[in-house]
Amino acid sequence: MTLVSVVVINFNGMRDLAGCLDSLASQDCSEIELLLVDNCSTDGSGDLMNAFAADPSNRERFAAGSPRFIANTTNTGFSPALNQGIRSSSGELVMPLNTDVVLDRSFISSLATALLKESRNGSASGKLLRFPAWDRDSVIDSAGHFIFKNRLAENIGEGEGGSASFLEPREVFGTCGAAALYRREMLEDIQVAGEYFDEDFFAFWEDVDVDWRARIRGWKCVYEPSAIGWHRRGGAGYRKSLLVERHNYKNRLLMIIKNDSPRSYMRNLPGIAITEFMKGGALLVRCPRALLSLLEVAKLLPRTLKKRRVIQSRRVIPARELDKWFVPFDYGKWMKRHLLNRGEMISASGRAIR
Repeated sequence: MTLVSVVVINFNGMRDLAGCLDSLASQDCSEIELLLVDNCSTDGSGDLMNAFAADPSNRERFAAGSPRFIANTTNTGFSPALNQGIRSSSGELVMPLNTDVVLDRSFISSLATALLKESRNGSASGKLLRFPAWDRDSVIDSAGHFIFKNRLAENIGEGEGGSASFLEPREVFGTCGAAALYRREMLEDIQVAGEYFDEDFFAFWEDVDVDWRARIRGWKCVYEPSAIGWHRRGGAGYRKSLLVERHNYKNRLLMIIKNDSPRSYMRNLPGIAITEFMKGGALLVRCPRALLSLLEVAKLLPRTLKKRRVIQSRRVIPARELDKWFVPFDYGKWMKRHLLNRGEMISASGRAIR
């Protein structure tokens, strides 16, 4: 069995951490190198990670002298901590794992088997279901990534029934970074200035950015439905907040600047412009301070353009060939969902006041 390096990134993840670690300890794959990276948690979850790593029974259970515990003295962000873990690992395959994910016993072995079927398979997605249900009838959280013509991205199958949907293996644009599997060869191939995941992103959109860079280099992503996991989403230390909104807005723009084709971008400009207007307007109402992230984009622009030059100079797949992955966007569904979410927020606010 090929060695799989699992890198768990924790920031105040006490709520879910024990379940995540227990599911790793129960995997039917014996060749797992485990790295536990704590980003200066304050809820005691770092101590739990350290104790897990020091437990003699776990040192017998995992490969390559692991588990290993890395304690950061500051919250470096998800992307820098993940790069730190990858650089400290040795497996041919690498799996980032959020603390709010619990894996079925055969998740890693099933995903590794699917990934290794073809040499140009660079990444793989399992079927992530949504907490809190602990069965295969839970709704889907992610069966991989879509990317749309307006440069938004979405989790495939989100909200659909898990036992009745996405039952066959398929190629997808990319994979959700909460429990993705990557070929190290691919990560080395797409890295820029030694960064596998862009450290200017801090967190959010870093996985879609990797999806896009991998496609530019001719790597594929496969979806394997037999690899089942459960994802709470938002349970790894972050909630909807200024930090989330700021990085979501900033990072999507940085991703487009680095990876997009001018011709493809201009061809889809009407939809992109409508989307930017709607997203900017929504933030202006909901979280106006997040729009200040445009200043961060401007500050990071020289460095981002330098990264773009590297990425585009390595392009092996023409932009017109990648256009097939950019699918039409359902604006009606998007508006309905945002109006529903806003109504729920107003209703909850009213209940709290009463």
